[in-house]
Amino acid sequence: MSKITKETTLFETMKGRAAAAKVLASYHMGCQSCSGARFETVEWGARMHGVDVKELLKKLNEAASKN
Repeated sequence: MSKITKETTLFETMKGRAAAAKVLASYHMGCQSCSGARFETVEWGARMHGVDVKELLKKLNEAASKN
């Protein structure tokens, strides 16, 4: 799978990456149940939840590499 970037949709971030979904949940981002996840980017979701996007991307990519 390719690297997760700030432009990656939340849906694509979670697709086939259970560990990445857990990272989002650890930030209280309920992306798994949000219909906007198909269209909203990692950057947008981070901003809406007050999360540092660089930190989030680092953790998401670390988690995704373990899948």
